Amino acid sequence: MPETTAPRPTLVLSGHRSHWSWLQQIWSRVRLTLTHAAILILVLTLGYGLWPYGTLRRLEHAVLAGDQAKVAALVDLGAVRDEIARRLDKDRSSLIEAVSDSFIDWLEAGIRQHGVAALQRLVTLDWVREQFLLIPTLQGPGIWASISEIFFSAPDDLRIRIERAPLASPLNLRLQLKGLAWQVTLMYD
Repeated sequence: MPETTAPRPTLVLSGHRSHWSWLQQIWSRVRLTLTHAAILILVLTLGYGLWPYGTLRRLEHAVLAGDQAKVAALVDLGAVRDEIARRLDKDRSSLIEAVSDSFIDWLEAGIRQHGVAALQRLVTLDWVREQFLLIPTLQGPGIWASISEIFFSAPDDLRIRIERAPLASPLNLRLQLKGLAWQVTLMYD
């Protein structure tokens, strides 16, 4: 028994293309704008991610050149001292995790010799320079060969761990975005 079915509706676009040309023009403009926006966002994100590396590079060159003024601009000694003081105070929280025995011995000797002013006298630009000069690859391939960890813990907070074996324990740094510049605000081994 033959079945009779109703004819299926079909869409014929061939004769009506001119009615949709305005939509194609709008879509091509929107697609181009979205593509440009995506490329801009990608470039800005990459630039932001690479920005603190430039600061680390400038710090490396300033240490090697012995440029104390440039090191002073790139390292916030007050913040470094404050964070070490927080670590020494049991009642305050600190970003410094476990410290090396040599770091504890250095602090202990400084407190015995200088008393309460120990951090002011120990944590200086010369100390910062000495910490960097213990990086074995600093003179050769550069600081980049010694970096074992580097990550953003927040959009304005970069953590770096630099290996210094066999000369010293690893150096831990924290770079923070302050205004329009990145600065070292934490340094310990």
